Amino acid sequence: YNTPASKEAYLYREIFEELFPVPSAAECVPGGPSVACSSAKAIEWDESFKAMNDPSGRAVGVHQSAYK
Repeated sequence: YNTPASKEAYLYREIFEELFPVPSAAECVPGGPSVACSSAKAIEWDESFKAMNDPSGRAVGVHQSAYK
């Protein structure tokens, strides 16, 4: 169900399945593309989001500028 699209997403799925071992638990989590844990609909807000595959949000500029 909602096969992870990246190694990072796969890691999150493994952690989730350890915490919630019931097979139907994953069906409660929305799938699709995501940037910084947003919904798939948020990808449509900005063209640059479509090129990102980063569920954690590390690639989003606002996070990078916070480290300066």
